[in-house]
Amino acid sequence: MNYMGDSTWWNNRFKNRALNQMKPELCLQEDARTFSPHLKILDVACGDGRNALYLAALGHEVSAVDFSEEALKRLHYFASQENLHLSTFTADLSTNFFQVLKGLSFDVIIINHYRLNPKNYGKLITFLNPGGILWVNGFQEVPLDNPDIKPSDLILDSDFTTLKSLCELTDQKAYTLNDRQFVRYIWTKPMV
Repeated sequence: MNYMGDSTWWNNRFKNRALNQMKPELCLQEDARTFSPHLKILDVACGDGRNALYLAALGHEVSAVDFSEEALKRLHYFASQENLHLSTFTADLSTNFFQVLKGLSFDVIIINHYRLNPKNYGKLITFLNPGGILWVNGFQEVPLDNPDIKPSDLILDSDFTTLKSLCELTDQKAYTLNDRQFVRYIWTKPMV
């Protein structure tokens, strides 16, 4: 998988980053206010856990997956500092991702700043409980101040073609934050 870089690139990036926890995604903080309490949540491509840790601090049961071992080491460090408990999985979202989720199900799945291969949304939704939410947020335009983001990293409406027959798009918004253009989607899996 190559989102801005491969696992070696990300491991080096996380290894060389100061040991400071980033703030959770503002859009997720706003949307999480509407979540029911005590949900089972999966954070896909979690990085070092800024969103996973935030959701765990709200009392949710959080699992997080990333292909960077260094990112997950940082997540565990931050979790220990806050006395939070999370489950983590090391998996490449283009190869062994669905194998590590076998037998699991979630009330909410979040994907923040990562473009999942559109073909995988149909598989991913099988791990979402009926009535569950798929929350996807990412770049809508390539930011001028970040040369690592490529057009292939942008979240597109066409990414969700598979989901249209499986879920309902219950909310979508485009927004600007720090002169960057983002888009956020909320898909809801129907009750059986």
